[in-house]
Amino acid sequence: MKKSIAAVHLSVEALKKATTELGDKASWSPSDKGRTALDQVAECALITGACVGIIQQKSVPEIDWAVFSENKIKLAADADAAFASLTSNTEGLVAALEGLSTEDAAIEVTMPWGATYTLAGLADVVYWNNTYHEGQINYISTLV
Repeated sequence: MKKSIAAVHLSVEALKKATTELGDKASWSPSDKGRTALDQVAECALITGACVGIIQQKSVPEIDWAVFSENKIKLAADADAAFASLTSNTEGLVAALEGLSTEDAAIEVTMPWGATYTLAGLADVVYWNNTYHEGQINYISTLV
């Protein structure tokens, strides 16, 4: 699990770096329906926070996507808040993962998109989500 946690930390730093390098364009959208870099950072922060809750509850709660979307919009409106939430939720994720017993780490949960992961495997979900969005943010940087 140490490697997964280290990968999560690296993905957060890369996500922050890619977004910060955009400067005032971090809130710029490449098209009418395109997502901003800060919108993507906000999503990563919220997904990380949701994974903390899943680990703590050992189950996936019903997700109100309208509330999720509202929270993402609010968080994306403030870069400092988005980065602080990403950092705080990542620290919470690491603490939750490190607090898992061997038995609990192996508990399987099915995510809203249908994939099943162990609780320990949620670190890989967060890593994947962060790196995926880092790539999208890097693409935005080629358009500005």
